[in-house]
Amino acid sequence: MEHTHHFYAITPPGLEAIAATELAGLAAHDIVPEKGGVAFRGSQELMARVNLRARSLTRVLMRLDSFKALSFPELYNKCRRLEWARFVSPGSRLSVQAACHASRLLHSGRVEQAVADAIQDRLGNPAGETGQDLQQVLVRIDRDVVTVSLDTSGDRLDRRGYRLQPGHAPLRETIAAALLLWADWDGLMPLMVPMCGAGTLAIEAAWIAMRRAPNLGRHFPFQAWPSLPAKRWQGVLDKAAAMQRAVTVPIHASDLDPAVLQSAMANAAQAGVLDTIAFSHADVRTLEPVAEHGLIICNPPYGLRLGHDGLYAQIGQVLRARFAGWKRIVLVPDEKSERALRLPVRDRLAFRHGGRRIQALDLG
Repeated sequence: MEHTHHFYAITPPGLEAIAATELAGLAAHDIVPEKGGVAFRGSQELMARVNLRARSLTRVLMRLDSFKALSFPELYNKCRRLEWARFVSPGSRLSVQAACHASRLLHSGRVEQAVADAIQDRLGNPAGETGQDLQQVLVRIDRDVVTVSLDTSGDRLDRRGYRLQPGHAPLRETIAAALLLWADWDGLMPLMVPMCGAGTLAIEAAWIAMRRAPNLGRHFPFQAWPSLPAKRWQGVLDKAAAMQRAVTVPIHASDLDPAVLQSAMANAAQAGVLDTIAFSHADVRTLEPVAEHGLIICNPPYGLRLGHDGLYAQIGQVLRARFAGWKRIVLVPDEKSERALRLPVRDRLAFRHGGRRIQALDLG
């Protein structure tokens, strides 16, 4: 029977509850949301499935061990006893990164060297310097308690690879997906995304509608782990591929700036969903609903958010007059913008983006 491991999923602050719901849907156990992430337990196969299919996570760490260390020899000896051969294949490149706080061992460079020496001495052979597989080891020491973790994700999971033309202050892919999940959009109702910018919301929506795993085509560090057979990883991939379906619901994205719209279309083409999204050149003030019911998400451009030039008042007027039967989500940076909408708020989701505190408002 396979071991059960402790994992920690890093997510943008404010999205922890959404990430926890995703993890539950992927069959994770003992899920505990914390500030900036979610702790959970499960098998290595679960970890692979989470990396491949979760939409709101930035990174997934596997906790190898936690112990107290008051000296560098003690740190070395306790790290050396860990079963590194299960997770580091011969020739893999190693990167050790340490963070120390309120502990006797405060020199992060010496901590990193001690852990790297322990790993290589336990393996009995030096790690490679030019191998394809890079395994990052993260060491955190807080009040003399050492936590050793493996990065299972490699590159950040919000870097999907399709956004070749990012535009100005675009939403992170993980935040865009989390907003759609928070709005309970499952790809079965029409979606409109005015002021689409880089097209991230529409693209993430298309992937949700087609049940496409957001991280297909990536290479993960765990693919080189001796403890995870290739056939089990292939089984995770095969199941994700079998889940995909054709998109049958209309997804409309529009923008007033022709250059911005072209960038969004280029990104959609890179993501393989250009034919799934109906792009159009349109002003949000003249927008008309494409169906009797659906979801509309408005994310005004960053520069206009700061101007308070009446844009939010105009958006509110359009939503009241033409989208009464729709679920309406608007992103606002402050209370003044919220008041300008002149619509009651049923629910709100607060998160940080681009160094600012943003709120998504559910206006019913």
